[in-house]
This record gives sequence, structure tokens and C-alpha cells, in this order.
Amino acid sequence: MKLDLSKNWNILQDVHDTCEQLGLPEREDFMTLQGPQISEWEPLPELKHLQLLFSEHPYWGRELRYFNDAPWWYKKEFELALGAEEHIELCFTNVDYYCKVWLNGVYLGSHEGYSAPFSFSLDEAVQRNGKNRLIVKVWSPWDDEVAANRQERRTFLIYRNMVKGTYEHSDTFIQRDVNPVGIYGSVSLKIQKGAGFAENPEFSYQLDDTLENASLHLKVKIKNLETASLKWSITDCFTGAVVFLKNEDLVGTQSCNDPEPTVASLDGILSHVRLWNTWDKGTPFVYRVKVALCAKDGSVMESYEETTGFRKIEMHRTPEMTKFILNGKDFYMRGTAYFPDAYVSAMNEERYRRDLLQIKNSGFNMLRVHVHVDLPVFYELCDELGLGIMHDSEYNWMHPVDEAFADRFIHIYLETVDMLKKHPSLFCWICMNEPGNLTLNPTPDMDRADCDAMKVSPGPKLFAAVCEHDPSRPVIKGSFCVNDPDSGDSHNYTGSLDGADGHYSDIYGTTEKMNTEFGFDAPPCIDDLKKMPPVYRRLQPILENLDSIGQYQYYLLKYFIEHYRMQKYKPNAGYVQFLFNDMCPQTFYGIYDYWGLPKKGLQAVLESNMPIGIFLKFKDKLDAIYAVNDYSYPLGTCQVGYSITDETGKVVAEDVKSIVIAEDSLTKLWDFDGTIHSGNVYNVALWIEQDGKLLARNEYHDVFYMPEHTPGHPVHMSHETGCRIYWA
Repeated sequence: MKLDLSKNWNILQDVHDTCEQLGLPEREDFMTLQGPQISEWEPLPELKHLQLLFSEHPYWGRELRYFNDAPWWYKKEFELALGAEEHIELCFTNVDYYCKVWLNGVYLGSHEGYSAPFSFSLDEAVQRNGKNRLIVKVWSPWDDEVAANRQERRTFLIYRNMVKGTYEHSDTFIQRDVNPVGIYGSVSLKIQKGAGFAENPEFSYQLDDTLENASLHLKVKIKNLETASLKWSITDCFTGAVVFLKNEDLVGTQSCNDPEPTVASLDGILSHVRLWNTWDKGTPFVYRVKVALCAKDGSVMESYEETTGFRKIEMHRTPEMTKFILNGKDFYMRGTAYFPDAYVSAMNEERYRRDLLQIKNSGFNMLRVHVHVDLPVFYELCDELGLGIMHDSEYNWMHPVDEAFADRFIHIYLETVDMLKKHPSLFCWICMNEPGNLTLNPTPDMDRADCDAMKVSPGPKLFAAVCEHDPSRPVIKGSFCVNDPDSGDSHNYTGSLDGADGHYSDIYGTTEKMNTEFGFDAPPCIDDLKKMPPVYRRLQPILENLDSIGQYQYYLLKYFIEHYRMQKYKPNAGYVQFLFNDMCPQTFYGIYDYWGLPKKGLQAVLESNMPIGIFLKFKDKLDAIYAVNDYSYPLGTCQVGYSITDETGKVVAEDVKSIVIAEDSLTKLWDFDGTIHSGNVYNVALWIEQDGKLLARNEYHDVFYMPEHTPGHPVHMSHETGCRIYWA
């Protein structure tokens, strides 16, 4: 039985952090006395990050800092009417970040993290017949140590002492004063009489070489087991048919007070497996695994269900290649980075579904979940929609270098690994993002493979722990560590981070094995800017230039995406555009703004990111035209064509021909002799047709027009509003 405790809480902020010393977990008669200066309890509308509940502007402004200057105390009173036999467990889904918990004045324990559920036994502290008083202290403090006290580089050199990516990332990704705090998700009591699961059953499988049959394994830990049976079934969610069923009787040797659970291991074989694929490679077939613990009379004492899928994911890594292999076939990644909101508790199924449908309709087959963990429904939707996931840890830039922090970090990240590894959509783990920014004077092209975080701590131990906990998928030790044999992906902001790093067209002639970050930030439309008066006022000097900034985002994204796709597997095996949506109103890297309206960068994605594409290779002259097919089936005979016109509309060159386009292929269609070059205005139209049906189209207006980098970007910022101000 489950009793929901998520409503009717009270809260106070402990401005001097003295309530624990004063004994608030046991009593509160001192709260209104003159001396202690303690705030009074006030009703809490719901369990959510506190900034979302109590701040008029939760995404910017220095007044937000008070949320983290002192801890918060939560109180929930509830009544029970239970017998002496029931085991009672207090369950939290999410508390951000540190917490301590008391029931009826008895200290239950503490927890660190924000994304993984945790629980405490209440058997010794609970009033089984009567009123109970639950008290929780929650805090998420600011960090203050900067490497070598280099305050002029504080943004990059602050030691992040918590395992969360939603604070101290103030290059306008997370605003300087935002540090989410509070209980969110749900709080409940799990009341169990007799035997029950000590933890969620763990299901795993191994596909044979044909990828048609799966060896199944189920591990179940059961507490208070005397006599019971396990019923294990697997249902094909596509047809509704039960495709696997196994029952097993169990006999335990435990006493009711034995803390050690009985471990049951069951095995089986499932034939004719339907594989999970991304939407562009097949069908994302999923299965429902159900485990029921039943009493002698057949009644269900406890049950567990999860949705999973059968697939094999590998990563081929050499000095020349970094490539995913899905179900035995090369997989070209068309990805986008995803961080939907600075406050994870602001998300819900409807927002996730809106975003993921837009991501899929934009041609992406992969998301990189960037330095955070989303709500469980997000991962379920990715399974359903056939979208792959690269999943970061929260290790980003600078963190403490001592072993104690490494051990804390590994423990918390492994909670995430264990919680999410059941999802077929999850392709790989990323242990650290851009690690080792210990260098006080880093260079833009610095390969992080040789930094202390990768070589000393926590990289080696973290990488080994994740590989051990989840041997079913590849692990990237450090993102942006191109030359590390356990990593292999690049980040490339040429033409984006500042004018000194060159023009975006400077990537012409270069190669990358797999790029997992590139992009440019552009503000939303002016009507959405007006929803943020302080930001709107600060950006007054550039309002007339919003269109040109947006156009620059379009040109940069289009050039990058097509550059990578025209070197498909030679050597490039994919890319991740940064970022899909603005994660707060005044962060501008998205191709959609915070309110869900598209920017000009979306048009580049629609032209260049679809599974079938036709692209022009050029810089100062036209080089060639390529066709790309990322589908796992051949297109067969197609008609391909191009038309080049000058500024008067006169046709300069054109051609149409038939060509066979194979599955998962890159095909050069035409070479040019260099006679069409910069200095004149040319418009280019490209297309692929088959039996009168248009499969792909692309166009280039004034093809040699390549705008210059937006002045003032990215070094000028307003830190109180948390936005780029360009030259404003």
C-alpha cells in the first residue's frame, strides 16, 4: 500500500541556520519567542523548487541569492491507524540538494543529490496509531573557492562542490544567482505487511549473435520472505501479447527482523525479439516487464513493472574514428543538446512531449542530456518515440580534486546510472564534460585528454565504476577529449565564441570524428523579449539587430551541419547541435526560445538535418554536390538535380540525372571546376526526386554571402539579468 504525503506541507527559512541547534526536529514552542528570531511556518502550495513558488522572477535577479543563503525546513503532519506487523518506509523521489530527515524527533538520516529517489525505514520511529510529525531540513549552498583565487575567471574556475549542473555555470547558461533548492516530485509512505521487495527487481538481457534471441536474467531481493512465488512476465507493447511467462516458488529462511534480504535469480530465453531502433532506423519496439511477488493464496503482495527494449549499442573508437553501432549497423548521429529548464521541477509530461516531437520532426535522432538528469517521464517518452540519448554526468568544468569529492561524485552518479540503465533509448554515458579547466590560461583548441581530471581524479575511478555498473552500453570518459581512447568526441565553436577564433567557414577542409557541441546563441523575437522587462531594457541597443543576429545563427548552423554530413563516416559519424531550446528565458543558444517559438536557426536544421539530404560543398568556390541517405534502406533509383542562377535569375548552370542511392550512404553527385566562385551573386537550388515525389530539397541564396561574427559576442554579459548583451 502506498500513502501519498505530497500535499499540505509547511515551510520556513532558517535565516541564521540555528533551528537544528534549537531543537526544531523535536519541538517548536520557541518559534515565536523574542530571542531566537525564528520564522513562522507558512503553507507550501506544492512540492517544487522553492524559487518557482516564492519568486516573481525565478530565472534572474540578485534577490534569488537569499534562497541559498540559509537552509529551509519542511513540516508534514499525518495520522496512521496500523497494526504492529506492517513495515513502513518513507520514500522521496527528489530533494535538491542536501537534506536531513526526522520523524517524531527521531533522526532518520541524510541524503545528497537531487535526481535519485531514496527512502528511510520508519518502523522504530513511527506512531502506528496517531499523529506523526515529519521534519526535513533542505539546503543547496553557494560555493566560494576559485582556483588560484583568479576572480577575473570565476565563471570558469569556481570549484563546484555539488553534483548538479543547474548552478555556477554563469556564462549565461545558468544565471549567476540561480541555484535550485527544495523538495520536488513526491513524498510517500510504502506500507508492507509480510514479504516485499527490498529494492526494485533488476532485469537484464544478452542478445545472441543473430540479434533475434535474448537470454533473460532477473535478480530480485526480497525481505521477510517465508513462502512466496514470483510471477515474471514480458508483454510486447506493440501487440499486447504476453511473449514470456515464468513462475517460481520461493522459500526463505529469514526471521521477520533479519536485515539481509533473500536473493532470487531467474533466467529465461525470449525468441524472435523485435529490436528497438531509433525512429529513422526502424521501429522503437518496447516490452513491458512485470514481476509480482505472490502469497500462497495467489494474492499479490507487491509488484513491479518497467518498460524496456532489446537492442545492442556499441561504440567503435580508434585514432581515426568515433562511431556508434546500433544493432550491428553503423549509426550516423544527428543530435541536439537538451536541457529544457534550469528548474527540472518546472517540467511535466506535456512540455517534454512537445519538445521531443519537435526534436523528432526536426530530423534529430539523438539527444545529449546536458549536465543534468530529467524527470522519469522524459526517458519513457524517448523510449516510445525512438530518440537516442547521450547522457552527461553533472561533472562540468571545475570540481574539487580531492579523493573525498571523487567518492561522493561517483556514488551520486552511479545512482543515476542504476536508475536509468533500463531505458533502451540511452546509448552511452558521459562521465565528464569538458573536464580539467584547472588550466588558468586555457587555449580554445586545448584537448582535455591530458588534464588531471582525466589522468588522476576523478576520471579513472569514475570511468571504471560506470563501466562496471553498466556493461551494456559504451562510456565516454571525457567529452571534448578527442585523443583519449576512451572518449573521442570534439567540441567546435569556430566562428561562435568570439571573432578571434575565426569565421565559421574556417572549418572548411577540416575533419572531426564526432562533434558533440557547436552552435551560436541568438535572442528570441522581440515580443518574447518584452515578457522580461529588465532584459528587454538592457538589450535596447541591439533590438534593431535581432534579425541579423538570428541570421548569423542560421548561416553558422547550416554550414556546420552540412560540413559534417558531407564527410559521413569519412571520418565524421555524427554531431550534436547546442542547444535545442533556451533553458531559461534569457539564455539564447536554442533554436527554439524558452516559450517554444522558433528562431532562424531552426530553418537551418529543417534544410540540412533530415535523414535524406542534398548539400553543396563550397567556400570561395563551388566544389561539389553530395546526396546523403541516413535511412537503413536503399532509396533506389532517384532523379537528382541542381540549378544555379545569377542575381538576374539567368541560369548559369543546371543538370538533372538518375542515380542509385544506397542505404546509409554518402554519394558525390557532381564536381565543379572552380569557374563559379565568390565575387558574384549566385543562387543555388538542389533536389532529390523519385517517381514525382520530392524526397529532399535545399537552397542557397547568394551562396558566397557569409556574414561576419556578431560584434561583442560572447564576452559581454549582464550578470544580474544573466544574458548576452553582444555590443549593447
